[in-house]
Amino acid sequence: MRKFSLTDNSSENVLDRGSRNWLLHARYVRGEHSLCLDLADELLKQNDNKHRYAQYIKGSVLADAGRIQEALEKFHSCLRLQPQDPEPLKQVAKCLFRQGRFQLALEAYLEADKITKHPDADIYCALAECSWNLGDILHGVEWARSAVQAGGGERAGALLARLLLASNNINGALAAYDEALASHACGAETLAAAGALRLRAGDPRRAFQLLGAALAQQPSQHTAALALAAMMLQHKDLDAALARLKTALAAHPTCVASHVNLGLALLAKKKFVAALTCLQRAVWAAPLSSRASHDLGLALLICRRNTSAFCRLATAAALEPSQPYTVLLIAIALERLEDNRCDAAYVRSAKLAPDDPLIRLNLAGRHARAGRLEKAFEEATVTADLLQRAEKPDAHLASSLASLMAILKDAGEDLSQPASKSVETPLPAIEDSIITKNEMAPDEV
Repeated sequence: MRKFSLTDNSSENVLDRGSRNWLLHARYVRGEHSLCLDLADELLKQNDNKHRYAQYIKGSVLADAGRIQEALEKFHSCLRLQPQDPEPLKQVAKCLFRQGRFQLALEAYLEADKITKHPDADIYCALAECSWNLGDILHGVEWARSAVQAGGGERAGALLARLLLASNNINGALAAYDEALASHACGAETLAAAGALRLRAGDPRRAFQLLGAALAQQPSQHTAALALAAMMLQHKDLDAALARLKTALAAHPTCVASHVNLGLALLAKKKFVAALTCLQRAVWAAPLSSRASHDLGLALLICRRNTSAFCRLATAAALEPSQPYTVLLIAIALERLEDNRCDAAYVRSAKLAPDDPLIRLNLAGRHARAGRLEKAFEEATVTADLLQRAEKPDAHLASSLASLMAILKDAGEDLSQPASKSVETPLPAIEDSIITKNEMAPDEV
């Protein structure tokens, strides 16, 4: 319950003999809203509807119950009785914000800021949120900085970090989170957000510390559990990732990202039926998510359900046409279905990502399987150049490329000396090479 100022000469002063404002306040903070409303009505009846604190408390109760318009009327009654009190005006602005009337809420908060005698961090935070919802990120950052300077605590620091992140200032957002964490005892939500941003910025050690602290405070913290699961999946720790994802789903059963990551983790453990079930749930929860459709199509393709995979991948491509890996998977599905349109799909994926060695290698393999050995050799040479320019060449791709070059040699293609130098033989091979001499099967992302 926020403070409510009363003038010294008011007949409602809490120190006046017989005042029951303390009882009104106590019933409100204890959640005894029914008794609170009865007492407020009684006080209003006794004072000819001029009891400001009763109007204020009644408006607060109505706002908590979701009856925003009725609450606005009560707060306006408070303002008519005492126009220079900022607290009812702040509540008016809060109600307008909850109704989605952000411009009016911004104007109300600005008016409250004018009549407030001291800097109010709550007003500055609210102004930053209004500016953010109106699309004015720069002014939102300025208001958030003012809130931090006014002593807004964790709320102001976290809000500033989110606004800086929304303006693509990742370093500034990291600094804001660090300052908030160093100055205040932050809650699990702020720790989880800071950890997720650290993970995004490429600092896994610090991210792990923050995410662990968030889960220590709140074991069911959804964001922290999901981010930790992503880290564990990157390190191939599937069992620990599954445990974290189950925690995330228990806290947020409809989270699409949790269902998708759980499905991919189960797919990596070769539990195909459970993986398909999780990915299908993700698609049901978010039918317009291209990521969910893409991952379900990938799982169906791995399970050799090519027609179903093509349908899901076509949906993903319709939602996000510029995603090259989705187009590549469509090409693989079409090739398995012996559809000649697969060539156009392979070429389309290469145009979308001309510098991706995986896509160029798949295109080379398609040319080889179709008997276009000269084009296959050209694409293989391009792939070798891309792998050489990479800082850390992918051993899987290098092994597949070496197998393809060997097949082309056995097929009688005349390989020039520069081409033979483009493939480094020391690169390790993998046991389950995608392209073998007996069967040149298309690669899978």
